[in-house]
Amino acid sequence: MMPFTLYLKAISALPGAQFWAVVFLLMLFFLAFNNLIMSVDSHVTAVVEMLPCKLKRMGRREVLVLVMVVVCFLLSLQMVTQGAMKLFQMYENYGLSWTSLMFIIGLEAVVIGWVYGADRFYDNIEDMIGYRPFPLLKYCWLFVIPFFCTAGVFLSLESYFSTAKFSSLDRFVGSLLMLAPMICIPVFILVAVCKDENNMTTSACDLRQASPHKPRLTLCKRVILRGQTPTPKQPEEENPPTESTSGV
Repeated sequence: MMPFTLYLKAISALPGAQFWAVVFLLMLFFLAFNNLIMSVDSHVTAVVEMLPCKLKRMGRREVLVLVMVVVCFLLSLQMVTQGAMKLFQMYENYGLSWTSLMFIIGLEAVVIGWVYGADRFYDNIEDMIGYRPFPLLKYCWLFVIPFFCTAGVFLSLESYFSTAKFSSLDRFVGSLLMLAPMICIPVFILVAVCKDENNMTTSACDLRQASPHKPRLTLCKRVILRGQTPTPKQPEEENPPTESTSGV
């Protein structure tokens, strides 16, 4: 909040200070409104893609948007209470923490590089844009990003739990806020393993693979992850039924 306060004080010293203050506050309003729209739309799109058969129908998406907006409005009512400032500080320090962000970014890099396969990801990018990106990106996915994200997680944890402005109960609630976005990842992995353990590292059927038999990951000319093995065809696919040519 300090930069905004200083900026408003600087504007008050300019000629026509009221006009520039109104313009500045309108900019902040539209910026927050734009972020809110993008946040709601991204959540709605994620839910619709999880349940396409039920939500990709006429009027279902609009109802989902209305429900999500009403829920967000009810949850935001706590920010107009007497203890709103303390809640805001907890959300700022724990809910929007660098720990969750660094954990998610590092885990994404590990999944792309070591599970899905950096070389296969290179093939997907080349298939989409027509050329392979800079080779240094492969080692960033494999080593650089996971290392710095892990270091960032430990450094941010040390700074968060060493602060003295929150009590033990506040830190416990803050820890739950911090773990909330991170716990979704292992939960979805567990659900995918329970559904089909053998297809955890197999790309989706609608994602075209330019070179499915090439190794997914190679380091120093050694194959770390082999290519995707083709799934066995069903009897119906091997011998498709032939249509009758007899007249009716």
